[in-house]
Amino acid sequence: MARLGPQADLVAVPGYPAPPGAVAEWLTLADGVNLRTARWILPASEAHGTVVLIQGRTEFIEKYFEVVGELLARGLSVITFDWRGQGLSTRAFPETLKGHVADFSEFDADLAAVMSKIVHEHGTKPYHALAHSMGGNVLLRYLHDNPHEFERAVLTAPMLAIKTAPYPEWVARSLAVGSAMAGGRNAFVFGGAAQSPLELTFETNGVTSDVRRFERFMSCLKAEPKLALGAPTFGWLEAAFRSMHLVASEDFAQAIETPVLLIGAAHDQIVVPGADLMLVKRIKRGMYVMLKAEHEIMMESDEIRRAFWACFDPFVGLTNSAYRTAPKASSTAA
Repeated sequence: MARLGPQADLVAVPGYPAPPGAVAEWLTLADGVNLRTARWILPASEAHGTVVLIQGRTEFIEKYFEVVGELLARGLSVITFDWRGQGLSTRAFPETLKGHVADFSEFDADLAAVMSKIVHEHGTKPYHALAHSMGGNVLLRYLHDNPHEFERAVLTAPMLAIKTAPYPEWVARSLAVGSAMAGGRNAFVFGGAAQSPLELTFETNGVTSDVRRFERFMSCLKAEPKLALGAPTFGWLEAAFRSMHLVASEDFAQAIETPVLLIGAAHDQIVVPGADLMLVKRIKRGMYVMLKAEHEIMMESDEIRRAFWACFDPFVGLTNSAYRTAPKASSTAA
């Protein structure tokens, strides 16, 4: 049983306010986890559908204010949320910088609750999904189990295989399994304890080539340090390897009925772009595009983002005539 609670806060960042019309609420799950959710719902007479915006690991609602505004300008309502363990949703441990989950079925429960209690009750059909990185992995699990829920699904740099240098993939997976079995499931991965998300620099960020959007992301963390998330635990890593193996398997992928557009990043330092090609060969109605981008395609330069929207718009059936004037940002978060 999931229930909506009182209003939740969105963090007000100077020069980067929430798009107007936001409704932020807490969603309490049966296991006691509180998810922070946000929705921007257009009048049914104006909406061309609803986009469920599904974040990657370490991300949070505020990071996507620009994307939300662009979707609203396209006549699409938007619903998004913070995964358990990140953003302002319930963290697994008092040591809140640890990124942890025991199994990706916990993320399945998060997405299912958001669909049931928010999307179904407030969204306008058709429903489209827009997921990044880890969010793409969880979305594929949802598409497999709910074949007729989404009209279209767009995945940017989905987490199908991760780069594990300096270790080969099989060594990294063995270390994750062995550490979890030896009682280290809740411990940071090697070197993780020394990483501070608040001290990340543009020169070492590895996910975007756009300094302005990187600095905007960091301004969110400085405005509310509770948004910050550090390295994952061995438990998260072991669970991630299991989920990546599942969604990439031939039978699993072939069972997905929803049309899927995968957008890969040619300069990705986080996930292996080649895994996208293998998956799209197996999905019945799959398309693949690669952009000259770093991992966070939606947080990249204007030129790359224009290419992203040029892929997104026709795939979900939008034309320029469908776009409204982009809403002016409010001075305070809703």
